[in-house]
Amino acid sequence: MIPVLNAYRHPRIWICAAALLAQALLMAQASSRPSDQEYDRGVQLQKKGDLAGARQAYEAALKLSPQRVDALSNLGLTYAGLHQYDRAVQSFQQALAVAPGHPAVLFNLGITYLQAAQYENARRTLADLVRAQEGNFLARHYLGVSLLKLNRIPEGMAELEAVVTARPQDLDAVYTLCSVYIQERQLAKAQQLIEGSLSRQDTAEAHLVQGSYYMAVQDYRQAVLQFRRSQELNAALPDLALRLGSAYAMTGSQDTAIQLFEARLKEKPSDFEALGFLGWLYLEGDRLDDAQRALEKAHHLKPGDPDVLCQLGRLARKRGEFTQAAELLEQVVAVKPRDVPAHVLLAETYFRLKRTADGKREREIVQQLNAEEQARRSQAIESQR
Repeated sequence: MIPVLNAYRHPRIWICAAALLAQALLMAQASSRPSDQEYDRGVQLQKKGDLAGARQAYEAALKLSPQRVDALSNLGLTYAGLHQYDRAVQSFQQALAVAPGHPAVLFNLGITYLQAAQYENARRTLADLVRAQEGNFLARHYLGVSLLKLNRIPEGMAELEAVVTARPQDLDAVYTLCSVYIQERQLAKAQQLIEGSLSRQDTAEAHLVQGSYYMAVQDYRQAVLQFRRSQELNAALPDLALRLGSAYAMTGSQDTAIQLFEARLKEKPSDFEALGFLGWLYLEGDRLDDAQRALEKAHHLKPGDPDVLCQLGRLARKRGEFTQAAELLEQVVAVKPRDVPAHVLLAETYFRLKRTADGKREREIVQQLNAEEQARRSQAIESQR
């Protein structure tokens, strides 16, 4: 069993404050010429990426004209860009007190809640905006993202499907929806999106999503090609190095994969997924001490993660520590009762411990799960005829 990278890490979920600047250029209220000058200075600084300077300029504009909705909203964006989310929320709420229900302010507030991982607040805010503006598909897109973050997958998927149906040219929504389809193993739908629009897009995000699809259908060589093209276009995409490393690992290029994961850990020593995958690769190469160090770090970060527990169980088996292996694998199947490889390992471990009855029970579970999976596949094939 190998660690599984999360298929849904949408490349455009992060929101840059400058990207929303146009949304926040609202009509000034009760402004004065000196206030206008400070506001204009803030806009220019914000466009240049000087968020601290922009914040000071907007604050100066607001001292002169406290009811300026445009300055309050842009001030909120600068605070969000500086990761001062509480202050950002306060600024947006002050703007809404002056202009209740203002669409741009509501949108910026919802996005800020999303950035701050306050997903329920984001959902409520963006849902209010969508109810007021049914045609605001950007808000509906991020309402879908908020629902996904709350693990309300069918609802989030429905919102994104509505956006893509109405605006098939909205590539950000297509990327997100395709990523969700891949994670939820709705691969036929993902394939339709790829063949319908993504395959014609030579962007880093499009190739990243396509590579994730090919990983899901186990076409690892095609996944490598897609991830490499994504890397050529934008090597800074989050998780790209992880996915390329996992694709190389599955094509037998273990050394290349190890180099990628080790480089990732030099940049980010607490990267859970890199540690988990590297631990598996070390284990496959019988580098047991290296595997133990990587897996123990991953286990420290997420003590209950079943994939890491399974790798630790495999490590214990390789060292002949079968009692410890059984304890670890029992935790895995308790969390993932349909994990066939874990049940197989547990059955083999029980037999090594002379726990014959337990071993037979686990073997029967494996047979039952395999039979159910075969029936599911047969039914799927039959339904497509």
